[in-house]
Amino acid sequence: MNFSLKCKICNKSEIKLIKKFKKKNKGENLFGLENKKNYSRSLYACECGHYYNIHKYSKFLEKVYKKNYSNYSHKNIEKKFEKIRKNKKKSSNLKRVNFLEKKIKKNSQVLDVGSGFGIFPFEMVKCGFKMDCIESDRNMINFLKSKFLNLVSNDIKKIKKIKKKYDLITFNKVLEHFNLSEIKKILRLYKSLLKKDGKIYIEVPDSAACKDGYNRQEFFLEHYNIFSLKSLNMFLKKLKFKVVYLNSIYEINKKYTIRAIIK
Repeated sequence: MNFSLKCKICNKSEIKLIKKFKKKNKGENLFGLENKKNYSRSLYACECGHYYNIHKYSKFLEKVYKKNYSNYSHKNIEKKFEKIRKNKKKSSNLKRVNFLEKKIKKNSQVLDVGSGFGIFPFEMVKCGFKMDCIESDRNMINFLKSKFLNLVSNDIKKIKKIKKKYDLITFNKVLEHFNLSEIKKILRLYKSLLKKDGKIYIEVPDSAACKDGYNRQEFFLEHYNIFSLKSLNMFLKKLKFKVVYLNSIYEINKKYTIRAIIK
C-alpha cells in the first residue's frame, strides 16, 4: 500500500513505524479477518502525537459497518442495553450525558451521529433533550426504532434529506473510523446542519493511551486515526472551526479519550 510518510496534520515531521501486527490483540474484534492468511497492519506515529493505522482492509470494514457490525460486537443487544442502563456508575455513556447537560440548554435539538444501540440518545431524551439519530447497521437501526428513537438517516455521508437545524451534533467514538480526508468532509457537511450558535461535540480515542502500550483498544484495527490533544486541535483549526473546549480524560471504563466542542 502506498502511503505518504509525512504527517497529514502537522505537515512537518515524518511518521515512523511503531509496530506491525500479524494477529489480533486480546479483546480485539477483527470481524473475521483473524481467519485470513497473511493478516497484517502497521501502526505509525508522528511527533505531534498522532497515530495512523495502515492496512488494506478499509473496503472490507465499510461492508461490515453497513451489514453486520452488531453481529460481531453485540451478541444480545437488548441484554447489553439494559446491563449498561442498570450499572450507571460504570457507564461512560451516562458520564457523557452528565457532561453535556452542563454545556447545553434543556430542550435543545440534538443529532447523534453513529448512535449504535442508543444508550446515549435514550438517556438524553430522558433528560429532556430532543434527539435524532443516524446509524447504518441494520440490527442497530431496528433496535433504535424499538426504543422509539427517531432515525433521520442510515448513512453518515448522506444528509441532504435532513431539513432540521440542530443546537448540538454529537460524534461519539465515530470519527476515528474514517481517514482524514473523509473526516474533513463529514465535519464540513454537518456544520451546515447547525443553528446559528450550534456546536459539534466530538469524542475520539486519545493517543496518550500509548503509555500503557500499543495493544490497547485505542489502537485497534478499525481506528484509522488516533488523535492527540495537539493533533486534534491543529486538525480542527485547519478546518476553520473554533475550538471552545478540548480536554483529555481517563474514562470510567478505562479508555483514554479526548473530548472537544467546536463551532
